[in-house]
Amino acid sequence: MIKGQLYGQIFIYILTIILISFILVYGYNAVQNFKKRAEQVSCLKFKNDLVNAIDGISPDFGSIKKKELQLCAGYSKACFVESFNSPDMPSDIDPIIKDSILSGTGRNVFLVENIAKESFYAGKISVDPDVLCINAVNGKINIRLEGKGNHATISQWASS
Repeated sequence: MIKGQLYGQIFIYILTIILISFILVYGYNAVQNFKKRAEQVSCLKFKNDLVNAIDGISPDFGSIKKKELQLCAGYSKACFVESFNSPDMPSDIDPIIKDSILSGTGRNVFLVENIAKESFYAGKISVDPDVLCINAVNGKINIRLEGKGNHATISQWASS
């Protein structure tokens, strides 16, 4: 074998290793971005489903509806805060939720992992107690919505 051919093969091997490395890194980043976007979509779906359910049942006085909602990935429970009347401050709630209530942000739904991380306004809701947290089972929560004419009452759906 000629010395020049040996150097040429080494160059081809190095170039192949570099190219494969770039492809693997790009593929890994693409999969991670896809996963992150899927989590964002599931959070938006949860928010839209909840807001639409509240808006749909609020004007229908006395009607009751069961709604099963898929929580965003990584969250263990959803907390709902009274927004129709001014809420009483429970002593054992998450400090982020407590701070949000005291500062009057208007946000009334909080998604909780270990602490509250996501929050948004879902419409006029009434809950009893004034801060109701529902633990997820297999990533889903079951809520009971009752129309009151100008707001909706949310409670946990009692499993039979």
